[in-house]
Amino acid sequence: MTVLLRAALVIGVLSYLALLRNGADPAAEARKAAGALPSAQAVLPAALDAVPSETRERAVRAVLARGLMAELSRRAAEPPASTDTLEAADRQPAWRGIEPR
Repeated sequence: MTVLLRAALVIGVLSYLALLRNGADPAAEARKAAGALPSAQAVLPAALDAVPSETRERAVRAVLARGLMAELSRRAAEPPASTDTLEAADRQPAWRGIEPR
């Protein structure tokens, strides 16, 4: 994994230095490249329409089930409400043997 990250870093640095060497403004090039990409708001509806309805329903069920399991595990981690009706005095034994001298 670190090899891939290092390779991406080296490629990025070399690309940046190549832009500087050619006299181009790296920030302007980045804005130009980002402007060519369509926005997520335009792409998302088309991408969702391309997914079959069965797959969409299965994905929604999986997400809902995961959320339900997370909620159930959160509730299971909470300590239950105490139903104990004894007071501290009730828990003390009436006699504790010989009193110390």
